[in-house]
Amino acid sequence: MSMVVELIVLIATLLGLAVGACSIYWACVKPCARRAAWGRWLCVATLVCLGGTALFAAMTHAEGLALLGLVSGLLMVGMLWEIPAVAVSERLTGPPRKQDSLSFSANLLLRRHLAKL
Repeated sequence: MSMVVELIVLIATLLGLAVGACSIYWACVKPCARRAAWGRWLCVATLVCLGGTALFAAMTHAEGLALLGLVSGLLMVGMLWEIPAVAVSERLTGPPRKQDSLSFSANLLLRRHLAKL
């Protein structure tokens, strides 16, 4: 029975690694927005499944739990590390706006000061 549990945990770990690597590839390497969204969702689903497998492995005292936790942690780091900074900043702030180097009030004060000279 113990060997069957270890085999199930090992297969789930390797399957989670493969699916997680594909999700990171879809989310971070491909420029398509739809594919990136699917990649992020697939990565979250993979981490949830690996978490369930980890709970099962912990209840049965499986020795493959350490490898499972390592794979889950590395998938999390891989997903967060590879997000391009430009895409994140544009998503949070919107597209870049054209702005003057000085604000309106600073520009007005500068004009008044120059007019006095």
